[in-house]
Amino acid sequence: MEASRPTDPRRVGDYQVLARLGSGGMGQVFLGRSASGRSVAIKLVHDELAGDPDFRVRFAREVAAARAVGGAFTAPLIDADPDAQRPWLVTTYLPGHSLQATVDRYGPLPPASVRSLAAGLAEALVGIHRAGVVHRDLKPSNVLLTPDGARVIDFGIARAADAGTVTRTGTALGSPGFLPPEQALGTGSGAPGDVFSLGGVLIFASTGEAPFGGGTVPELIYRVVHEPPRLNGIADLKLRAVIAACMEKDPAKRPAIADVLRWLAELAPAAPHGVGWLPQAVATEITRPPQVPPPLAEHAAGGRGDGRPAVGRRGLLRAALAAAAVTGVAGAASAAVLVLRDRPADAAPKGEWTFRPPSAPIAGPLAAGDLVFVAVRSTGGPTRRLVAVDRRTGALRWTADGMTRPNPVVPMHLTIAGQLAYLPGSISLKAIDLRTGSSPWTAPGAFDQVDATPPAAAGLVFTTVRQGNALNAHDAVTGAQRWTFNTGGPLKADPVAVLGSVVCATEDGRVLGVDLATGQARWRFDLPPGGSGEVKAAPVVIGGVYYVIDDSGAINAVDIPAGRRKWLSEPTRGGDRMALGGAGDTVFAADQGGALYAFGTADGKLRWQRTFPGASRNAEILIPGVAGGLAYCFAKDTLYALDLATGKDRWRVGGLANDFDRPALGEGAVHFASGNSVVSFAAATGKVLRKRDAPGARGVTASGGFLYWYDSAGVHAAKG
Repeated sequence: MEASRPTDPRRVGDYQVLARLGSGGMGQVFLGRSASGRSVAIKLVHDELAGDPDFRVRFAREVAAARAVGGAFTAPLIDADPDAQRPWLVTTYLPGHSLQATVDRYGPLPPASVRSLAAGLAEALVGIHRAGVVHRDLKPSNVLLTPDGARVIDFGIARAADAGTVTRTGTALGSPGFLPPEQALGTGSGAPGDVFSLGGVLIFASTGEAPFGGGTVPELIYRVVHEPPRLNGIADLKLRAVIAACMEKDPAKRPAIADVLRWLAELAPAAPHGVGWLPQAVATEITRPPQVPPPLAEHAAGGRGDGRPAVGRRGLLRAALAAAAVTGVAGAASAAVLVLRDRPADAAPKGEWTFRPPSAPIAGPLAAGDLVFVAVRSTGGPTRRLVAVDRRTGALRWTADGMTRPNPVVPMHLTIAGQLAYLPGSISLKAIDLRTGSSPWTAPGAFDQVDATPPAAAGLVFTTVRQGNALNAHDAVTGAQRWTFNTGGPLKADPVAVLGSVVCATEDGRVLGVDLATGQARWRFDLPPGGSGEVKAAPVVIGGVYYVIDDSGAINAVDIPAGRRKWLSEPTRGGDRMALGGAGDTVFAADQGGALYAFGTADGKLRWQRTFPGASRNAEILIPGVAGGLAYCFAKDTLYALDLATGKDRWRVGGLANDFDRPALGEGAVHFASGNSVVSFAAATGKVLRKRDAPGARGVTASGGFLYWYDSAGVHAAKG
């Protein structure tokens, strides 16, 4: 807090300006006093933004939309005038310090404090989202620690800024390092984006470090899109698991904020009210009365020290939109995101390239970080070799032996976490340093017949062993075995690590939840009751719910934290081989007969069903990808764009040929390998945008505005 300057207004509306609290890209924040003597925080929009008609319209719309926002963990709005010469709003003054300033001064919060903080922030977001508002700029400087508890501030303001010119200073679209990948790519951000940002804030509170490290804005944006968050410094494994779920790259895979609140409420030792949940030194600092400098004398009633008229108002508009206060000014001490699609110069692809591997590609490619991976045939044995190519130039970086089973139908069994990749080999689990291709450790012993992609979470990597029915947890850095769990039977599919549990399904119809930290059983769910069923498809996880098909063809939705059935769908036609998939509020099931079913994730009701004669016997090929309200799938020789709500055709393109791949979804385009070509279609209309010659093309994937595939000539990168 500092004294007012002669150029500052003496009054804003009916409120006297007492002192400066801060300044950011959107405006200035002042400490003020109401006519009744109440302390308030006043946010006054910058002159250059006030002159932008589009900004004014969106600002007013956001104020009106946020009227219903409230709750114990936000800052109540008192007054606002979006139609003033310079728009302004007034909130309750919240003395205290931002989470950013607190951690910078005192260091990371202890685990118990972070749990309480997490529950409070989740409750705040529940209230904000319920009012139809998306924060879109949740970061440590927008979290206040006050004598009355934690508060989220500046919600809705970042959304209003989005209406302004993107490349102009002051119209920040989020804070690099905390904004979600979809916002970084410019594809829009909704409530799942706030869930992602919440995870980043909790990493900062726990470790004192940003979730994707430091660096330039383009470097941070690139890491947000392509690299995992830095979770290794979080000792609280249960909290780490929740954060990992929140920070899934795919927004459809993130849990709903209401589910996050429920999980965190179970973990929190105390609600974040008052200061009792904080370390003593922090609590003492926060409760110290602020020193308010005396205000400058008013030169005239309603006037300003610089002779200009006071900031006017047109009536009283009450809305629940919070302004920044104290050190939590939106945009203060942080760079605005100006060009969201930039990547660091040393990681962005220069252009189109072709890499010719030492032997024929057999699976991939997979783009992650600054590398592109492809599996190639090894000479003289059944294993495959992993090849890493520089994503920017297409140059060979390194190769590693020891992969098993990848081919055009069975994907690469490869897990990437931090600076390591994990390969399940025929007799071992091997860690690969992504920088050099060397192996820092190999887990020896009874890893014969390893048959899963090893999931990694909370500093652990997990493997399954058919012989012995074991689920093993290894330290992700050293490879040391932490625990082993007897599953009681062979597993049907890869285990998943989510929300503090490792969840796996056995071939005889048992779903098991194992405590991620201890390796002890948490719950068991039988399919059907009695455990005599058979799992018909590899299960999937959407929003903290585990979906699995039993031997009747019915989908069971199992709540992961509790291990209880959420709903049971009507039986599908079923078959020996089915597939599951999903996104957002839809879960799909497909069978070998070409039937595709769409169920609502909320209640399990069948929304629609389609049958595609001549579809691949590999049911997984029929599972759609979802974008923009459309579901894209391939059957026989036709690429379909289906209305996600009804299942009806929006467009279709026939005459294609591919028995192995699903469509690859890019930015406004759908890409598909067909015969000797890679074809790009307009996502909305199916119009052919581009056709590339690619003899025997396979494995098309879209990532970061580029396409990757392999064919008889090698591995290729091309602008999407």
